[in-house]
Amino acid sequence: MEVRWSVPSARVVAVLAAALVRPLAGQLPAAEDAFRLRNYAAARAAYERVLATDSLNVQALYRLAVLDSWEGNLTRSLERFARVRTLAANDADIMASQAAALGWAGKRRAAEALYDSVLARSPERSDALAGRARVVSWSGDLDRAERLWRGALTIHPDNPELLLGLAQTLYWKGHPALAESYAARARALAPSDRAALELERQVRAALRPEVETAVDGAGDSETNDFIAQEASLTTALSGEQRLTLHAGWRYATLGASRGTSYGAGGSVSAALSPRLGVRAGLGLRRLEPDVGAATTPLTGEFGLTTRLARYAAMSIEYSRIGFDETALLIQRGFVIDAVDLSVDVSPRTGWSISGGGGGAWISDGNRRYSATMAALAPLGPGMQVGPFARIMGFRTNPLDGYFAPNRFSVFEARLVYARQRDRWGVRADGGVGAQQVLAGAAVQAEWHVGLTLSRGWGENNELALVGSITNSAAATSTAGVRSEAFRFRALGLRFTQGL
Repeated sequence: MEVRWSVPSARVVAVLAAALVRPLAGQLPAAEDAFRLRNYAAARAAYERVLATDSLNVQALYRLAVLDSWEGNLTRSLERFARVRTLAANDADIMASQAAALGWAGKRRAAEALYDSVLARSPERSDALAGRARVVSWSGDLDRAERLWRGALTIHPDNPELLLGLAQTLYWKGHPALAESYAARARALAPSDRAALELERQVRAALRPEVETAVDGAGDSETNDFIAQEASLTTALSGEQRLTLHAGWRYATLGASRGTSYGAGGSVSAALSPRLGVRAGLGLRRLEPDVGAATTPLTGEFGLTTRLARYAAMSIEYSRIGFDETALLIQRGFVIDAVDLSVDVSPRTGWSISGGGGGAWISDGNRRYSATMAALAPLGPGMQVGPFARIMGFRTNPLDGYFAPNRFSVFEARLVYARQRDRWGVRADGGVGAQQVLAGAAVQAEWHVGLTLSRGWGENNELALVGSITNSAAATSTAGVRSEAFRFRALGLRFTQGL
C-alpha cells in the first residue's frame, strides 16, 4: 500500500517536529547558562535532560563528569570521562579536566601523563601546567613540583592558580613566610566577581572561610608547664581583603603557682598593590594569676609585607602582647611591645635564605634585641642542610621572672627532611651546635629535634601533629642560668578546616 502525503499533512508533521525539537535544542544552552552562573543543581538537571534525549551529547557528558568530580564522586566522573573521550578523544579541555579528576582519585601517574599530552599540543596552557605541578607535589616530589611551579610562573607570572600552588609547595617545604606572600598575591589577583566562573577550585578554596585551631602543651626541666588553645576564623571581605577573628586560652604552672590568660581580637589584611600588603588588628588579653590582681592589657598588631622580587619577600611588624609564657609572668602582668623585620629569599629550587631582627620593650622598663639568620641548600630528595645562627640580649636583668641574659648566641648546623605523598606529609628537622648563655661564659653544646606529621583532605583541610625537644637556653622565658642539662619539650595538634 503506498502512502501519499498531502501538502497540508506534510506541513502539520513539520510543525509538530519543530515543536518537539525546539525545547530539546534549548536545553543545552540553558544548562550552560546555569553552569556559568554556578547554579550547579539546575545545570546538572538540565544536562541530564539533554542526555535523556541524546545519550551521545559530548558537552553534557563532559559537564556532568566535571560536576561529579567537584562533588567527590570520582568513580562516576572517571566513567563519564572515559565515555566522552571515545566521542572526543583529542579535545584538550576534556583531557585537562580528566587529568584533574585522575589526580584527585590518586591516579597520579595517569594524570601526569595526560597533562603531558595536553602540554605537548599547548605548552603554555596554564591549567595543564598547574595540574601537572600539583599531581607531582601530591606524589611527594616537592623539589620537582617547585621547579614546575617556578617554570610555569615564568610564562604566567600573574596567574593566581600558579601562585597559590607554589605557595602550598613552599609551605609544605617549611617556608611559611614566603608561602604567605604568594598566597596573598594569589588572593589579590583572584577575581572577586562571581561572574568570573573559570577560577580553578583551589583558588576559590583560598577565598572561602577557614577555621584553624591549635592545642599545645609544653614543659621544661625547671617545672614550668603550660597548656594552651588558640582558634581563629578567617574569611574574605573582598577579593583583596581578609578578616581574621581569633581567641585563645593558656594555663601555666610553676610548682604551686598557677596562672591563666585568655583573650580575643581581630585583624584585617589587604593588598595595597600587587607587591605590598598590610595587616592591622586589635584585641584584649586577660592575665589572671592565682595570687594578686588580674590585668587586661590591650593587644594589637600592624604589619607590612612586600615582595622585593619574584622569589623574595620582606615584612616589618609591630606587635603588642601579654607576656604570659609562665605562671610567674602572668602574676607580674607584663606587656611586650616589639618591632621585627624579616626577609625570606628562595633564589632556586631547594635553596632558601632567611634573616631578621628586631627590638622589644617590656613594661618593667627592660629592652631586648635579637637577630637570626638561616640558610638551607638541597642535599637530596626532600632533604636540605644549612646553618642557623641567633643572637639576642637584654639591657639588664631585673630578676623579674624571665630569662634575661646580657647576650645569648647560638650557632647550629641543621638538617631538614620534608615529604608529601597522597595528602600525607612528614617534616623532620634536627640540629646540633653550640650556645653561649652569657657574655664571656663557657660555650655549651646545643641541639634540637622536631617532627611534624600531617594529613590533608578536600581543598584546604589539614590535621597536623607537631612535636619537639631541645636544650636551647632561649626555648622559654623562665628565669635561671641554663646548662646543657636543660630540656624543653613541646607537643601540639593543629587543625585547619575550610568552610
